[in-house]
Amino acid sequence: MPFYELNHSHPLTDAQKQSLAQAITAIHVKAFATPSMFVNVHFVKEDLTQGNFFIAGKREDKISNSIISYVRTSDSRTKADFDKVCSEIEDAWYAIVGKRSDSKNAEHPYLSEEPETRLHAIALLPIVTAREAGFTIPVAGDEKAWIAEQLPVFKKLATQGNAGFVSLLAELQAKSGKLDA
Repeated sequence: MPFYELNHSHPLTDAQKQSLAQAITAIHVKAFATPSMFVNVHFVKEDLTQGNFFIAGKREDKISNSIISYVRTSDSRTKADFDKVCSEIEDAWYAIVGKRSDSKNAEHPYLSEEPETRLHAIALLPIVTAREAGFTIPVAGDEKAWIAEQLPVFKKLATQGNAGFVSLLAELQAKSGKLDA
C-alpha cells in the first residue's frame, strides 16, 4: 500500500537501511493501522557526479537525501496525521543516519547536521489506485472489510508457504485475537 522510496547520496550501511525500513514501517503501521506486510521501503543510491540533482536550477553536488512516498488518503487521514508521520520519519533518519555537528543548534537539522547526512525533503503523495501482490488496495479506512474479503486468499497463500502471507496472518491474529473465514 504505502511505497516509501529513499533516495540518498550519503552512503548507508546495511544496518542503517534495515533500521530505517523498520522505523518507517513501525511509524506507518502505528499511524494508519496498515498491515506491515504492505509497507514497502526502497533505497536508491544517488550518484551526484552524474549531475542529476538540481536545486533552484543549479546543480547540487553536496547532498541528495530525500524520501518520497505514495500513500492512501481519506477524510479520516488529516494533513496533521501526515505531518506527524513525516516528522517521525525525519527524526528516525537523524537518529539512525545523522551526524550532529553542533548540539547547541539542535532545534533545526540544517543548523546541527553535517551537510552529507541532511535529509533534504520528505513528500507524501496520494495514491489514486494501485494493486499490490495482485490485490486492488482498499480505500483508506476500509481495511477491515477489505481484509475480511481477502482473508481466504491470504490463507491459501500462507498455506502454500508464502512467508509474507504467513507473517500477515500472524500479525492479523495478534491484533484481533482471531481469524474468521
